[in-house]
Amino acid sequence: SIGSSPRCLSGAMHRLCPGKLKADVLLVANERTRRALPRGIRGRVELLPENGVDLRIWSQRPAGADSDGSVRFVFVGRLVGWKGVDLLIQAFSQLRQRHRGCTLSIIGDGECRAELKARAAALGLADAIEFAGWMSQPECSARLGASDVFVLPSLYECGGAVVLEAMAVGLPVIATNWGGPADYLDETCGILVDPCGPQAFVDALAQAMLKLAASPELRRRMGEAGRRKVVQRYDWERKVDRLLEIYE
Repeated sequence: SIGSSPRCLSGAMHRLCPGKLKADVLLVANERTRRALPRGIRGRVELLPENGVDLRIWSQRPAGADSDGSVRFVFVGRLVGWKGVDLLIQAFSQLRQRHRGCTLSIIGDGECRAELKARAAALGLADAIEFAGWMSQPECSARLGASDVFVLPSLYECGGAVVLEAMAVGLPVIATNWGGPADYLDETCGILVDPCGPQAFVDALAQAMLKLAASPELRRRMGEAGRRKVVQRYDWERKVDRLLEIYE
């Protein structure tokens, strides 16, 4: 009965504030929200993801951009604890033991930057990990275009628009199997890593990175599939048109 209390309270709230029950159309950002809708709704449910991409900024990387033999991983985000960058550095350390030709660029700033730089130095990775700091969107797009794989190890990421931006540029993506990234990615365009404990997560993250580092063809296929998916589903221009259609 304790477990059913939140649902009972939710039902009471919907009766007091019956907007969802009386709406003709309900917009939901993902399937999780659709499943959580109250019983008794009468309106049509439309799936419309909250995030989108401005394809004028996030343009496709040039063909052959990874032809020099190195494999360049990149992270973009705030340098705060829940982003999991410390776990990414540990996974990258494992990767470098088996694939010396890899580098990692960390784009963004935050309270953990000094600590993360110290961790990278302690692992002997100061020459392989770049802390690039904050960048504007056009600068960031250019840097993604010069990279090979995007990694987002966040432990809490409800939206994850940066995943869509990396896909728009044409990068394969490795991300935590949780929240927004789990909505955007599938096996055609990236690798989702289950958050199953710190060391297991680091090991699985390293394996995913190694898999993509070892296969330029897999990176190319995933990058192209991700770009197509964003153009078809997450282009802001198309989303605005779809929203107008629903309202009309």
